[in-house]
Amino acid sequence: MTKNKKRLIFFALILTFGFVLPPISAARNITYNPQISFTGEYNDNIFFSRTDKENDFIYGIAPAIELNYASDLWELNSLAMVRFIRYASENDLDREDYYLNLQGRYRMTERLQFHGRFNYRQDFTLDSRSIDLTRTVIEESPIDDPDIVERGIERFYTERKRYNAFASLNYRLTEISNLDVGYRYLKTDYDFEDNTDYDVSDIYLRYMRRLAGQKDRVGTRLSYSERTSDISDIDTYGTGLIWDHIFTETISLYADIGLRYTEETFKNSDQKDDNWGGTADIRLRRRAETNVINIGLKQNLQTTSTGSSANVTRLYWDARQRLSERLVFELGGYFYITRDDDDSFSDVDTVFFDISPALRYLLTENHSVKLAYNYTTEHDRSLDNDRDRDRNRVWIMFEFGFPNNW
Repeated sequence: MTKNKKRLIFFALILTFGFVLPPISAARNITYNPQISFTGEYNDNIFFSRTDKENDFIYGIAPAIELNYASDLWELNSLAMVRFIRYASENDLDREDYYLNLQGRYRMTERLQFHGRFNYRQDFTLDSRSIDLTRTVIEESPIDDPDIVERGIERFYTERKRYNAFASLNYRLTEISNLDVGYRYLKTDYDFEDNTDYDVSDIYLRYMRRLAGQKDRVGTRLSYSERTSDISDIDTYGTGLIWDHIFTETISLYADIGLRYTEETFKNSDQKDDNWGGTADIRLRRRAETNVINIGLKQNLQTTSTGSSANVTRLYWDARQRLSERLVFELGGYFYITRDDDDSFSDVDTVFFDISPALRYLLTENHSVKLAYNYTTEHDRSLDNDRDRDRNRVWIMFEFGFPNNW
């Protein structure tokens, strides 16, 4: 099957499920939301280059369909989207990005609950950003969120395919304690041959107990991670202490502080490496009627697009403030410090910063226009010359949703 045929089939499925199938279905507790967005963007460094920057105007159209189902036992959510991207001058860069997210929960018994998620994304490195069309709320697990797991670590502009599957079982031991086990599989494929494809398998066991004051939960975590690429095999064993605290009805804090032990075996030599390191996953959340704020700090070992291991410290934030009944201010961003593991063959030492302020005006409850700006910069301390690169982007987006019930 040709690439063009695949694109057409994917697009046809979105239209079929969004506009044809709903009228003939009589199922209850199902909502569907066909969506479409139109985007115009100016980018002053389309390749995110250190020298010889090239700018261009970029246009996009993104049809999507969101399907949700809820019952006493089941809760299922899905989102499929294709984004058609066209460049005014650099026509060779014209492409389509694909995004699919499936997640669900199933209450198996009064005490046992299953949670699963599958995420597929086909886009280009150094150019992708969070899905603007819709915000799919995913409860964060002890394993990294798929949308931010590798941001700021890739070096080359190339097509990327990412498959991410997650499953967990949560068992309520008593009224104040619970035990859950989870597994994630991540596969990343790059089109550019100088990048290195890799697979990640993570598993964790976590115990949590609520204290007498009802505002605190404490617990412990055990984890194991296996990372495989053509460069090396990496095994990481971890443990951590967890504190989950509710300050007020709107503000909460989750903190997981731990240790890891890592063994790395390089495939192109007899070299082996083992080391200890610290891990951290801290999230501060505020949920109020007029604003939502998420601030997080994470420290862990990750795989770069060159296949090597790297210590990554990342600070991220996402905030939304309602300024009036129709006007919303949004602010998202990331700050990364990436350094290669102690005895890694590569030389990675970068600082990465990305910030995106935006204003969204609600034309109606389900239609809006968004004006956004993005600034991205990276400083590579491993280079002797041309250490810095940056990029400015400005775009306007018109979003239209058509929610319905079956």
